[in-house]
Amino acid sequence: METRNGHIVLIVDDSLLICEQIKASLKEENIFITEAHTGEEAEAMVKQYQPDLILLDVVLPDADGYTLFDRLKAVDQNGASILFLTSKDKDDDVVKGFSKGACDYIKKPFVRGELLSRVRAHLQLKQQKDELNRQNRELRSNMEKLNYMAFRDGLTGLYNRRYVVGDLVDDIKDHNREQTQNVLILADIDDFKKINDTYGHDAGDMALVCIANILEGSCRKHKVVRWGGEEFLIILFDVTRDEAFGISEGIRKEVEQFPFFYNNVQFKCSLTLGLHTYREQDGIEESINCADKALYRGKRSGKNCSIWFENN
Repeated sequence: METRNGHIVLIVDDSLLICEQIKASLKEENIFITEAHTGEEAEAMVKQYQPDLILLDVVLPDADGYTLFDRLKAVDQNGASILFLTSKDKDDDVVKGFSKGACDYIKKPFVRGELLSRVRAHLQLKQQKDELNRQNRELRSNMEKLNYMAFRDGLTGLYNRRYVVGDLVDDIKDHNREQTQNVLILADIDDFKKINDTYGHDAGDMALVCIANILEGSCRKHKVVRWGGEEFLIILFDVTRDEAFGISEGIRKEVEQFPFFYNNVQFKCSLTLGLHTYREQDGIEESINCADKALYRGKRSGKNCSIWFENN
């Protein structure tokens, strides 16, 4: 097959004479032309070449053109335009062709100039449609990237505060079971300023990324938010009180035991975590505030601990 720089046109007609006439009419165009003489051959050619335009005879020895239309569309992955070749010119025949989704029809015997102009026009339209589809795909991709960036923290890749404002309430409503709870955990890196002052801000950023990875690894069924600075908000969905505390303690112990390396220097970090059971009547802001109060009670109690707000 020739290069895909030009268009591909498939002729489906049982008449060798018609096929030769069409090829002669289009010989000066930048078009790769292939042909089929039966419905079975046509399906095989569409699968193989994925043409841009199909010139389809209405009457074939083994198939009705209108029925074959559907079969060709089923194997077409390139959005080919289909133009009917027909010796029928009754209104019903024309309407039937267009109702199937054909882009046009040409009556046989055809005039060379008419055939050429219609083929050119429909190939140009196909090219414009393909370009529009490409732009739409690119736009959707860019929108998805922008949406991801809007709800993600640039350093850690975790959700940011916009997620809490925008989607968290809806996510919580989707997890509202009688036997379990939704729990908010506010976690803060202990003495983070000391890490920055001692090892530098790049070391601090590295520690934030490592801890973010630990949090996500421990909360794959839940959500983790970079709340700001060295604080993280963890939303646990459908957990019991004991499960929530177990997850919190598991995170705390993993961070405590994790060796951080920067410029051949090893250091350690710890987390203090405040827990609060979310209640719809309190709302998100008040629930986070309660978790924050629990967190700072933990700080006053010696840090590196998990503590419930209700214990205040």
